[in-house]
Amino acid sequence: MTMMVRRPATRARRAVQGELPFRTWGGRRKGAGRKAGPLTLVQHRPRERFGRPAPVHVTLRVLPHVWNLRTARCARAIGQACRGGRERFGFRLVHLSVQANHLHLFAKVADGDALRRGMQGLSIRIARALNRVMERKGKVFAGRFHARRTASPREVRVALRYVLCNARKHAVQAGRKPPAGVLDPFSTARYFDGWRDRPPDPLPKAPIVVAPRLWLVTTGWRRVGLLAPDETPGAAP
Repeated sequence: MTMMVRRPATRARRAVQGELPFRTWGGRRKGAGRKAGPLTLVQHRPRERFGRPAPVHVTLRVLPHVWNLRTARCARAIGQACRGGRERFGFRLVHLSVQANHLHLFAKVADGDALRRGMQGLSIRIARALNRVMERKGKVFAGRFHARRTASPREVRVALRYVLCNARKHAVQAGRKPPAGVLDPFSTARYFDGWRDRPPDPLPKAPIVVAPRLWLVTTGWRRVGLLAPDETPGAAP
């Protein structure tokens, strides 16, 4: 006969609350929290509203990882993209200047909505073209574009000089002397008909810009004085 040995009753286990580990992240600690990203180049303020055709100067900057835009491959890609988006939604691209990390555009827009839609479409085309060159995907432009409406002949002249002579401005800032009388090959300066004593080249059959039609851009600004190829943005006309 097998005898069953009765074991003494054991005390029930008590649930013990373990201590939480000491917090090692977050809070008021040097280096804690979300790391700051790059500074926003264009503040998110409401854009200027206007309801009639106007010439505008637009600046569009790229992110740091994007290649130098002033190379044959990148400039060619930008030009091909502009051919498809130079005239859409009431947006007409009149002049373009390609700098190392940004673009300057001079355009005529029907109204504020035409500016928004035209730049949105053009930015997408340029971004896709540059990504194909760099064999990558993702964002290309740093935030929103900056646009400034020009409302007088003098303002139009200043904007045209800034766009078409912008390379001279950057050369001076870098301590270099820009060559005299040389037009920026990474711009549409050669097609501009407002240079002193310099006839423009005819637009090619597949241009990347369109001819201006607005009085301020075709005639009005000339009353202030034609442009000289050696002018540098920031200097008095």
